[in-house]
Formats: sequence, C-alpha cells, structure tokens
Amino acid sequence: MKVRHIILAAIALSLSWNVGAQESVPANEAFDFLGFPRSADASGMAGAGSAMTSSPAVLSTFGNPAVLPVAVGKVDAGVIYSHTLSNNVGGGIALRLGKGFAISAAVVDQFHPVKDFGGSYGSFAPNDLIVAGGAGFSFAGHFSLGLSVKYVQQRLMADYSLSGVAFTAMAQYRLAGLNVAAGVANFGSGVKSESGQESPLPSSARLAASYELALGPGTLGAALDADYYFAGKFGVSAGLQYGLWNMIYARAGYRYASQGAVYPSHLALGLGFRWNWLCLDVYYLTANAQLGNSLGAGLSIRF
Repeated sequence: MKVRHIILAAIALSLSWNVGAQESVPANEAFDFLGFPRSADASGMAGAGSAMTSSPAVLSTFGNPAVLPVAVGKVDAGVIYSHTLSNNVGGGIALRLGKGFAISAAVVDQFHPVKDFGGSYGSFAPNDLIVAGGAGFSFAGHFSLGLSVKYVQQRLMADYSLSGVAFTAMAQYRLAGLNVAAGVANFGSGVKSESGQESPLPSSARLAASYELALGPGTLGAALDADYYFAGKFGVSAGLQYGLWNMIYARAGYRYASQGAVYPSHLALGLGFRWNWLCLDVYYLTANAQLGNSLGAGLSIRF
C-alpha cells in the first residue's frame, strides 16, 4: 500500500492544475499552480493586466497586492468559476480602510477526479487549495506597496497531502494612465520529499506595466506582464482591452513562455460587462495542448 501511495504521489506532483482547470507543461517547481492568474479579466488577456487600476481588484492579492489601495472601491467582492479538465471555484473580498490603505482575503479551490490504475483501487479526487490575505498602502501620491501571504495545500489523496507558505511583495508607480509594478512573487521555502530532495516554489521576479487612454467613446488599455522564474524559465504576457462606454469590454492577449514554465504559452480572448455596481467577465483560452479550450467566468460587485 505504501508503494502505491508513493507512485500516486509522484504522478500527482508531475501534473499541475490552475484555477482555470489548466494543466501546465511538467516543471520542477512544487505547487506550480501558484503561478497562474486568478481574475477573469486578467485571464482574458493571457495573464496581462495585473498593474491595471481600472479592473476589479478583488483577487489582486494573488498577483499584485500593490494595486489594492488604488483600485479597490469601499468594498469589492467577487467569485470565479471555470471548468474544462477540472472544476475550479474561488472568491474574495477587498476593503478600503481609510485613505490609501486596503486589505483583501481570497481563496481558490480546484479539484479534479483521477482514475486510480484503471479502477482497481477505486477513485480519488486530488484537491489544490490556496488561501491568501494581503494588504497595500499608497503614499506620496504616485507610489504604492503591497504584500500578500498565501497558504497552499495540495491533497494528493485522502491520507496524503503537501502544504506550504508563499509571499508576494510588489511596488507600483502610477502617473496619469501609466502604471508600472515590480517585485517578487511566490517566494518561500520549497517542499522536501522523504528522501530530502527539495522542490522550489514557482518564485519569480515580476514586472508589470499598463497604459490606458481615452479613445473615441471608450478607453483603450494595453498591458504587459513578465516573470523570470528562479528555476531558470520565463514567461511574457501581452494584452489589449477596450472598454466601450465603461460598460462593454473586449479583451485579447497572448502569452509566450519558455519550455516547462508553470504558465505556458497560449492565446486568450475575453469579454466584460459593467452595470452600476455589477461586473461580469468571461474568458476563453486556446492554442495550447495542455490548456485545452478553457472557459471561465468571474462575477464581482463594488460598493
């Protein structure tokens, strides 16, 4: 029985699933799903847009907590859901506490049934969980800092799981429609096996930039997010967003990533709808064998 557990653990660790039910190219990092974007609007631009201040920021604690104090209303709350190869649900809330200070809490749960050796031993449902909390404050009119902590657990079977803690620290500069953010994402101690071999987290040096300007009856935004993973890989996401009358948003993006990067190359399309305090965003990912043709959606409110 112990040998079976070890084999199953090795198989499960070689397969990683993100919040959009997306399986990445096998990588050496543990908990590689930490490197995937969480919000539906960012997913619609292939992971770009974490520095944008016009998008809902309720899940920004996962990627760029420095945007919280400049993008959150008094109260932002939201949920996300996607399904392709697995079911994925998440949600969060962000609160503005005075001028230039905001906090956020969020959770993502992704689960996917896997048949165990042709059914000889029944079936089990691996489960990936991320619980995050973050805070950000702005100062000097143009700068903001943010820090988030994430508890992550990967349950490989009923009696076997791995867990860890990851931190993200970001700084952001904004001037008119320009936003530039930089920092370190998902750093922390890795996971050690019983043999003592350590697998690192998908830690990266992150740079994000966006620019938004009025164009016709709407607003055009361009975004670029880049990660250099300390495991020696990299990924760059570029996206465009056009908001018509601040009500209808069309998005597109492309990500290029090196072989084995936790968030692989793909094409993304997205749509967003705003009505008073209600926001609905949907996205579609394609052009990648591992991601498949993934659909996802997010619903958020702002007061």
